[in-house]
Amino acid sequence: MRKLKDRLHDLDRKGIQDEWRKLDGEVGLSTREKLDRLVRRNLKQDGRAPVASSRPPEGMTEPFLVKEFSYALDGRYGKVRLGDWLSLQPGSLEVIAGSEFAAVDPRQAVFFDSETTGLAGGTGTVPFMLGFGYFSEQAFQARIFILLDLDSEGEFLAAAARFLEEGDFSAVVTYNGKAFDLPLLETRCILQRQRFPFREMPHLDFLFPARTIWRNTFDSRKLGFLGEMLLGLSREDDIDGSEIPALYFSFLRSGAFSLIEPVVEHNAMDLVGLAAVVLLGVLYLDDYSLTSDGGEIFGLGRLCERAGLLEKAGEFYKAARESSARDDVATLAARRLSVLLKKKKLYGEALELWEQLAAAHDAQAQRELSVHFEHRERDFAMALTYVEKALAEGGLPPARRQEMEKRLQRLQQKIAKLEENNEIT
Repeated sequence: MRKLKDRLHDLDRKGIQDEWRKLDGEVGLSTREKLDRLVRRNLKQDGRAPVASSRPPEGMTEPFLVKEFSYALDGRYGKVRLGDWLSLQPGSLEVIAGSEFAAVDPRQAVFFDSETTGLAGGTGTVPFMLGFGYFSEQAFQARIFILLDLDSEGEFLAAAARFLEEGDFSAVVTYNGKAFDLPLLETRCILQRQRFPFREMPHLDFLFPARTIWRNTFDSRKLGFLGEMLLGLSREDDIDGSEIPALYFSFLRSGAFSLIEPVVEHNAMDLVGLAAVVLLGVLYLDDYSLTSDGGEIFGLGRLCERAGLLEKAGEFYKAARESSARDDVATLAARRLSVLLKKKKLYGEALELWEQLAAAHDAQAQRELSVHFEHRERDFAMALTYVEKALAEGGLPPARRQEMEKRLQRLQQKIAKLEENNEIT
């Protein structure tokens, strides 16, 4: 991140001294915090200036710029050694990404993230920064294309496409790329009458697996947050994503590239963070002893179940149930484990779980018990008992309550018929 004292040289001097006097009088702020606020306030004021043409900044004659970053393979991010990605075998991403990744070599994947002139998308939004991360034999490389002149978007997109073609990548990995980055880039390519470079590539949007793995561990699944919590990637000096469009327009007006240098570094950090957090997910699937968090282990089980790996999913659910210090996670794990046992027709083991869950007033388990005793054991009285408990305890959604009320009537009718025939006393 560029030092604040250097960024101050790029600020409009008008009113700086007055602003500094006000900030200097505030108690509880360090000098760095005061300088940072001074920079941010000046940028916001700059946003009121008239918009100039999107000319390249002084001294830069090219319509776009390419910045490169290199991250050592021996670099450790939390539990992850970045270079371990190169040890992944073809198919390693299949559980996380789906069947289209069954033959994909992870070493040929490219990580993609864009920065844009707006967060809402649409044809009026331009991706002015295209960041690509990839593994070489020596390092993790981040190559970032920066558009310096909006009138030259076609050349900018063509250069990025050439890089992808020359790199011979076989798949793309993003974070929220399915809903935002890729559709936006495709729109810009269409408008520029160019081929969308990712059209035929398998795509892993890791946002969705991340939501599954960490849903029951963290309140937020934002990439920056996960990077900080799981990998130790501090974003203390990072810029807020909502400020990025304003910074870019300020750069176009002033030609001061230093205004978007933090955005370039932000993009590069997102790429290395994405690579590391995906790698962590893959490593967890291979060896869940790397984590002692029951929520993470349960999430891994959900991924395996969705991929059809029921035996492995069962192992994760058992481990989550045994290791979790949280009752809610243990309950979720017991529910999913009972579903798998039922699919395998292991009703005795499933029955034990349902009884434990029902004792804790779990309505789904009470329903399963009523079904079990009605259809497998033909014990209508016991089935009726569990239906009555579920209805009495309340909390059922309308559709489930209606189903249980119908089940209640059916069981009562069955019992009445048996009593008429003197089959029960």
